[in-house]
Amino acid sequence: MCFTPIISLSTAIIEFLVGTFILIRYRNTLVSVFSAIFVYVLGLYQFTEFMLCTTNNPHLWAAIGFATYTFLPTIGLHFVLRLTKRKFNKYILYTPAIIFALIAILRSDFVLGTTCATLYVIVRTLFSLSGPYWPIFFVYIGYYFGYFLFMLYLLIQNYKDKSLGKVYQVFTWVSLITILIPLILICLLPALSFAFPSIYCHVSMLFTIAAIMVNQIYDTKKGKEKFFN
Repeated sequence: MCFTPIISLSTAIIEFLVGTFILIRYRNTLVSVFSAIFVYVLGLYQFTEFMLCTTNNPHLWAAIGFATYTFLPTIGLHFVLRLTKRKFNKYILYTPAIIFALIAILRSDFVLGTTCATLYVIVRTLFSLSGPYWPIFFVYIGYYFGYFLFMLYLLIQNYKDKSLGKVYQVFTWVSLITILIPLILICLLPALSFAFPSIYCHVSMLFTIAAIMVNQIYDTKKGKEKFFN
């Protein structure tokens, strides 16, 4: 029996509910809006997995899923840049994610194959190491982990901040745990490499829990920054 559709749909529902709760409970703060957006994107990816495994158009949903999780490091870095008050160009920041997402959505042959395993989804694309455009795999990985590592650098740099230290600490540890668990599994079982996004997003449920914790901490601070100024 394949549990993936049940797991994916349940996770998506939980993440949509948590994202909505955060927006209602903590309203228009920088942390609440960004964490809710991130949780919604995670939920959307889980929904694409559910649709991939239960409909007759798995390649379409796999492409949408790819486009969805491609924005995760950009959203995360955007959030941390604003939280640490760094100057940046939003258009440049989002350009790589937009390009990769458009390729995935517009090319009908982008997805080479899909499989619904018991606990995760396996998707092969044109950018996979075994695909015809495998060199782009390294460009994509460079973007994905480059953004993630820079985000982590900023979090660690502000780890002992007197005002928001606890916020940075929670996000640092959750980010490390959610990215390391899938990587460790892939090192132990290299065949899981095609399932990395699926495993990663399931583990990212930890972020959903952390989002509530961080918003509770941030809510006690004076002079909270608004998302919409």
